[in-house]
Amino acid sequence: MRLLVVPLVIILCGCSARRLPPTGATAAGIEKRSGLTAPETRQVTDAPAIPPGVNLERPLSSDDAAALALWNNPQLTVDLGALGIAQADLLDAGLLRNPRLDMLLPVGAKPFELLLNLPIDAMIQRPRRVAAAEAAYEQLGQSLIQNGLNTIRDARVAHADVVQAKARLQVAGQAATLRDRIAELTGVRLKAGDISELETVQARAEAGTAQEQLVRFRHDLALAEERLRAALGLALARSKVEVAASPAPPGAPPPVESLIEKALAARPDLRAVELSIGAATKRARWERSRVLWLSAQLNSKEVGTSGLLTGSGVSVDLPIFQRNQGLVARAEAEVEVATRQYLALKQRIAFEVAESRELLLQSQEALLRTRERILEPLRRGATLAEEQYRRGDVSYLFVLEQTRGLIDAQLRVVDLEAAAGRAQAQLERSVGSK
Repeated sequence: MRLLVVPLVIILCGCSARRLPPTGATAAGIEKRSGLTAPETRQVTDAPAIPPGVNLERPLSSDDAAALALWNNPQLTVDLGALGIAQADLLDAGLLRNPRLDMLLPVGAKPFELLLNLPIDAMIQRPRRVAAAEAAYEQLGQSLIQNGLNTIRDARVAHADVVQAKARLQVAGQAATLRDRIAELTGVRLKAGDISELETVQARAEAGTAQEQLVRFRHDLALAEERLRAALGLALARSKVEVAASPAPPGAPPPVESLIEKALAARPDLRAVELSIGAATKRARWERSRVLWLSAQLNSKEVGTSGLLTGSGVSVDLPIFQRNQGLVARAEAEVEVATRQYLALKQRIAFEVAESRELLLQSQEALLRTRERILEPLRRGATLAEEQYRRGDVSYLFVLEQTRGLIDAQLRVVDLEAAAGRAQAQLERSVGSK
């Protein structure tokens, strides 16, 4: 009987409820790195959830878009649902196998016999099994923080695309108006005999081209808005989504070495791979412990006139043909794979940080040069050329070249502003924090 005392105590402890890790840790990790509030729980509904401080009635800033995405992005919601599965695995890891009771009824000369089997091996392996499940849960939580940062990046990029499309449409509208006005002027001058019909035809063709570009940019804006709705989880909400232009990133980013150092300390996906190494190591220890299948037994048997005689014993599977070598080898290989993934991810993080920083610097410097050295001189030149054309001092071709250069410069500024916003979003995601 004494052989059964310790297993019974362990069984009673194992039957107690385990305290599961809080699901809010992932939301807290996202908030710490992004400065944006993420919900701890999500209801299964199509209705959009509005985070604090966001108002859909006013134009959305880049931060507003990122916050909405954290609360509504459908893929992020699906990913976070995996925490429930990991919690279930952790709960299952802490449970013990039920004792087995075999009872043979007295039939004819066969005496009554009772056999109680308690799985000791499951009790011994339980701490390692639970440790492996806890490590896997923590690893998943860190990887989902990275998914949240990716969602923020995608929302900011989609927001920048809509701002860019709106600005391009506005510039295209100005260009179409200008070309129409020039076409009217050429018609007047043709009637006066100041120019040939060839210049008039060319002016009308340029006006038609500007109108075609205007229509194309209008469709580009509609597509960009649909992509923004999808990123924010508002694809089913067909209300108009207005956006507000975000200020350009202030100043040059820090040196690449400091950014890489910060990324290696902050990136949750790197932390997740570190945890995967620990989880794989704990799984390997657990698999090594599964060599023996050991059970404690309590046997009661009816013996003649002596009544029931009870005795204890053990049941052991002899490890002759297999000692769990396959699963042990697999677990050890998983440790090696996770270690190699860690080294590869460090290399990729360094590249991502350096690339996104260089793209941000490139767009910032090009934007500054284009505004100061190209856009302003062209704007002044286009104004002077139109005034001279009205007086008949210059030809239409000269005016056309001046306006074309101005429009191209305006579109270039719009594209560079959007490129800077996208590069800033990518840099924040690459570093793992704002």
